[in-house]
Amino acid sequence: MVALKDRVDFYWDPICPWCWITSRWMVDVERQKQIHVNWKLFSLKLINKDRDIPENFRTLHQIGLRALRVAAAVSKEYGNDGLAKLYTVMGTRYHHDEEDIDAPDVLGEILKSCGFPEQLAAAVDEDAWDEIITADMDRAIAKVGTDVGVPLIVLDDGQGPGFFGPVFSPAPTGKPAVVLWDALIIAGRTPGFFELKRTRETGPLFGERPEI
Repeated sequence: MVALKDRVDFYWDPICPWCWITSRWMVDVERQKQIHVNWKLFSLKLINKDRDIPENFRTLHQIGLRALRVAAAVSKEYGNDGLAKLYTVMGTRYHHDEEDIDAPDVLGEILKSCGFPEQLAAAVDEDAWDEIITADMDRAIAKVGTDVGVPLIVLDDGQGPGFFGPVFSPAPTGKPAVVLWDALIIAGRTPGFFELKRTRETGPLFGERPEI
């Protein structure tokens, strides 16, 4: 059984390219460190609903929320492993293949490719699933506050310290990925540490397309 200290909550919205990059780094670290990642839902649409943001962002965030509703349905039926598989397929199709991920027929195809019932795609238009998404978000916000988006990580199976990030482009892989993780654990557990940031000099660089 994986120890509490080696269980990590990772919050994601499929529409965010920076979150996608970090999530693939997290998968690499998970494999190398033999930790366990709990995949959690976090809607940029819901966290930004009362904020003044550009209209094109609102459109993108709505796409993310619709896809997350289907993710919530998958999570209920197939748990964490199902959610991990779904995010991999969604993220690959959206960020690498530049395909739609919020139309019901497309979501049906995505679900089928994961081995899940296509009927779960009906969740895309059912806002009752927002309650599951909001419940995940509430747990994250309790750890990191409201001035955040994704990627977002909470340590110790969701009971420890949390932080927004890391954000990078491209993500380190192999041994450098683990070196960075170990450094972040030290920073994340340091009382009083809040922020480390510099100007981005490149757009999202996704690295190799995952096999799906």
